[in-house]
Amino acid sequence: MENKGVRVESVEAALRSEIGILSAKMMKIQYLPDSVKNKVPDSNALTTQSENTRQDEVVPGPNALISITKISTPTPREEIKKLLIEDPGREEHLRNHDFYTIVFITRIQMEDPSTTRFINATIQFVFPAEVKILEYSPKERGIITGIIKAGGTGIHLSPLLELTAGSSQGTGLPDNPENRFEFRAGTDTKITGTYSKKFGYYLAIPPVELFEYMAMLKNEHEVYGEVYPLMPSFELESTGKENLAVFSLIIQSPKEVNPEIRVHVDSKVKGTIWGVILLKSRVIFSKS
Repeated sequence: MENKGVRVESVEAALRSEIGILSAKMMKIQYLPDSVKNKVPDSNALTTQSENTRQDEVVPGPNALISITKISTPTPREEIKKLLIEDPGREEHLRNHDFYTIVFITRIQMEDPSTTRFINATIQFVFPAEVKILEYSPKERGIITGIIKAGGTGIHLSPLLELTAGSSQGTGLPDNPENRFEFRAGTDTKITGTYSKKFGYYLAIPPVELFEYMAMLKNEHEVYGEVYPLMPSFELESTGKENLAVFSLIIQSPKEVNPEIRVHVDSKVKGTIWGVILLKSRVIFSKS
């Protein structure tokens, strides 16, 4: 079920390199055992085969898939007053604007993990000029490592975006459908969450499945996040499932305007076959 105060939108997009399907196939052939390589058709046969391939066929290569879920709720007025406490135009802003808490859950999955590993990514969230970012999270490197070390069954995001480890028993919320919502992170993962104005969010994302990441404010309208695997120096064992990151913002928007949000993703991957490859994707959450 979905909490009546929570709006959920999910999209998936391909992270693609400039290596074409035929080039990817030919590169992989060079790494096959000689006994197998000798049975592979010549390049002309591969060209003919690729021309007849259905356009929507998924061909494993140095590419990836990114899933982005946008969760939005009206930000409680008392929290906005705290953020604008030193703003001389606070009362005017409160009259003329709406305020939203927006949470982005991203998941990056390699198309062919046997040949390619994730290095890092930059994810940029761009709002229109009339929208102002008042707060964002997480701001510091190492916060996610601390959450992973703390354990728990999920993560807690406070009304003012403090991100900590959490558990479903520690939410302080009655266990009823009005507090719960669900969303998908990719086709094979469903995540549950709870929300209240007083508590904020609890997301049932196991901390061990998080990338290390942090967010930075580029200007009043843009935030970008750096995403990367856990560093060996943190003395945490990799589970092989780290592919999620959770970014959050509080925005100020003109009254009754649901702003368009553009998401730009630039990622680097590396493999024994491909070397270091740059992958790109663009996603738009349109006005509605």
